[in-house]
Order: sequence, then C-alpha cells, then structure tokens
Amino acid sequence: MGTPWLSVGSERGGIQKSVFELARAMSRDHDVHVVCPAPIRPLDAQTSVEPKFHYAAVTELRRYPIPDELDISTEGVLLLIRLIFAIVAMAAAYAGLRRSLRFDVTYMSSKYVALPILLMGRRRSSGAFVYSERNTWPWLYAEPSGAWARLRYRFNVRLGKAVCTRSDGVHVNSDSLADAMAGQGIDRAVIEPIPNGVEAPPETATEPLAPEVRVGFVARLVEDKGVRILVETVRMLNEQRPSMRFDILGDGPSRAMIANANLRNCTLWGERPRTEVLETLRSIHVVLFLSPVENIPSNALLEALALGKAVVATKVGDTPRFLTDRKNALLCEPNPSAVTEAVVALTDAQELYDTVTAGARRLAGVYTWDAVARRHLAFYTSILAAVAG
Repeated sequence: MGTPWLSVGSERGGIQKSVFELARAMSRDHDVHVVCPAPIRPLDAQTSVEPKFHYAAVTELRRYPIPDELDISTEGVLLLIRLIFAIVAMAAAYAGLRRSLRFDVTYMSSKYVALPILLMGRRRSSGAFVYSERNTWPWLYAEPSGAWARLRYRFNVRLGKAVCTRSDGVHVNSDSLADAMAGQGIDRAVIEPIPNGVEAPPETATEPLAPEVRVGFVARLVEDKGVRILVETVRMLNEQRPSMRFDILGDGPSRAMIANANLRNCTLWGERPRTEVLETLRSIHVVLFLSPVENIPSNALLEALALGKAVVATKVGDTPRFLTDRKNALLCEPNPSAVTEAVVALTDAQELYDTVTAGARRLAGVYTWDAVARRHLAFYTSILAAVAG
C-alpha cells in the first residue's frame, strides 16, 4: 500500500491488546500509525519493527465510565466528564495527524471516537474508514428491564448503527456477532468476521497430567463470563475431586461472588500483568471458558490454545464453529453439571487429554497475528477497491 494505515485504541487489555498486536504485525510491511491514550504503565517489550505511536492528551481510562446502574456520585460524574474529554482528545489527535499524512485506511475500535470523526471530519480523500466492533454487548444480549440499563442499551445500539452505516467496512471477531448486528439492520455485506490472533505457539511440552490437577479461569469477573457457572462448578469439583486446585485470574464486579463462596483449593489472583498470567497458565492443566453468550473474542482462549492447554468451553455463539469437540477442546452446555462432567472426563482419560492439547496447539497455529493481519489487509484492499469504484 505504501502510505500509512491508522489504528485507534489503547495498547493493552483485551481489545487494546488485540489492536496493538494487529498494528505490530501489519507494521512489518506497511507504515502504521497508532493514535491512543498515553499509557499508565510502560509498553510491553518492543520488537524490531513497531508502529508509530501518537499519544492523545489523555491517559488510559481504567474503568468503563457508563456502568449498568446510573452513578451520579462525584466520582461517577467526573469519570463521565473524563470520557467526553478523552473522546475529544482522541478525535483531535487523529484530525491533527491527518492534516500531515494521507491514510489509505483508518481502522478505529471506539465508536465514541468514530462517530464525531465520521460526522465532522470525514472526506473521501482520507481513504477508507473501517470500524472494528470488538464488543459482543449490546448486540448478542437481550434488552434489559431496568430503566437506566435499557436507556444505555438502546443508546449503544443506535450509536453502533450510526457508526456502522457511515463506515466503508465493519470488522467483527465472530460470525455470531456479524449475524446479530445484521439482525439489527446493519448491512451484512459490509461486515467481515476476522477473529483475534495469537503469538506463534511456543515449542514447549504440554503440562502432563498429575495427581494434583490444576484448573484455571482467565477472564474479567462479570456474569457475562460465566462466573456463576464457575462458582457452582468449583463447588461440585471440590466434592468429586478434593485434590483439584483452581486458579482464577482476573478482576471485576463479580469478584465478591467468588470470594464469599467459601471455595476450597481456590486461589483468586485478581488482575495480574499479562506476563504473570501466561506464566501461571503454563502450569495449569485445564482452562475454563464459561460464557453463557460467547467465548470467541477472548484473547485468553487463544493464548490457552497456543500453550497447549486442555480447554473446556460452553457451546454458545461461535464457539462450536471455532472449536471442535474432543479434537481441540471439550464443549459442553452452559451449566455447572455439564462443565464438571467435562473436566472430569478430561482429567480421567490421558488419551483424550493428549488429543485435545495437541489439537489446541495446531488450531492456535492457524491464528497467528501474521495470518490474521493478512486477512485484515485483504479486507482493506477490497474496501479500497469499492471506494475507488
């Protein structure tokens, strides 16, 4: 392409890490510019080829400022004001950069920043515009009943539709998300499902089964990730497999549900740096992905596969399309009894365990960041051809 690509997002966390790694992979052959908030912590170790970073006049937001319940406290109002300032700062940083550089493609992962740019600053001379919808909420969820939650839900649907209909292309992580968005009136023809990527699987041996099996759970601790299922599953396994240990990595509003459940052999690690999470995962045998809605956008899932972990995942959303039961994972219904049965089946059968862990590594090898970047580039090329036509 020869001229810059642009990605807007932060550098770490689930969505932020995905955007950052995609930008890194694409920068090997293209001039990539990343507009993002100034990081609170130093960036991860740098590689020999990096995108060019342009920091907006705002630091990262560590907490989502529009919660399920209306927060009119001083802290809540200040956080909302900060979000508005961050949107203005990010849009201004992008606009300033565009005055000095011509972009073939603008790829943006925040609909809050995307809409003002599309409404006020968009010109055909700026190239193609791709919006990346990396959130399953609200698209895969039913409308809530509470007044504030319902207002928040409807606002996000309408905002998402406004951004998508004004974009030249829309990227999502899964077919189920694409179908749900199409069901809300967005043209399915402009939506391209491309999953997240993962670093190439390391050439290390899979953790062999041992008398003391370790089971892990890596996710933000919210009900949408299956925390209730997790708690009941651990209770059942405490009774059936008393020596089994559990490592829960992540933090969130449902942390208290786990902490107050009186679970045995269970370590609640909280939010840890990614290097520590990966180090802990290496010694874990089975990793659980228990969302009752969708598992596929998860970076943790791909990292578990790349490390050759035995994955137990609920059969929801795109999970059955992405994972193959008894080949690279065990799939089960989203209820504690089914999850418990799957964990016991894996840890009681060495042959099944070996098959699933080997299959996990093979599957992860298909979704390296270089392979995912090539799919993105093909998508952008097709959009540019349509825009030029």
